[in-house]
Amino acid sequence: MANIRPVFCGNFEYDTRSSEIERIFDKYGKVERVDLKSGFAFVYMNDERDARDAIRGLDNREFGRQRRRLRVEWAKQADGAIRRREDARRSIAKQRPTKTLFVVNFDPLDTRSRDLERHFEPYGKIVQVRIRKNFAFIQYETQEEATKALEATNMSKILDRVITVEYATREDGERENGRDSSLSPVRGRGRRSSPDYGRGRSPTYRRSRSPPRRFRSQSPDYGPYGGQR
Repeated sequence: MANIRPVFCGNFEYDTRSSEIERIFDKYGKVERVDLKSGFAFVYMNDERDARDAIRGLDNREFGRQRRRLRVEWAKQADGAIRRREDARRSIAKQRPTKTLFVVNFDPLDTRSRDLERHFEPYGKIVQVRIRKNFAFIQYETQEEATKALEATNMSKILDRVITVEYATREDGERENGRDSSLSPVRGRGRRSSPDYGRGRSPTYRRSRSPPRRFRSQSPDYGPYGGQR
């Protein structure tokens, strides 16, 4: 068992049983053990070639009642690092759903609107894609489509960069005090404080006629998402 390389399987419902995970992997070869956690699992297969086939066959496949897309890959990191990644996904449940998603950590030099559209369009009808420096907004026609896209694409890869996807705080196209209101991310609890976008003030990345206040930087401090400080 010590020489068996585990496979990471994540993004399924929390009430999923280990027998259900074992059943979908068993189609590719003998499963030695399923180490089930909360919302993810480590699967140990008897033959590494079978495990490789399972990764190819199951990654991004819809599974469970909610038809979530599985993330299946070699377990590259210690349990703690993987658990932190899954905790980030679980924090989505604390956010207020909207039709618009906030996307960060893609390559700002090489990523184009069409790249984002191709990545997000399988999950619903996209109304608008807007790129602003090192972040973007993806607006869907319905909130249900946005939720489906968020669950499937958060921590996924675009051009070899792992992106973070969250709900935006206000719907695209809203008006505030007669002016366009920019969208901003919903920040989770326990994170470093960011500019307050909920009081009608313009975020620093929004075009403004007046000079910015001294305490504002050129762009918001997104900390762990790779934005500028």
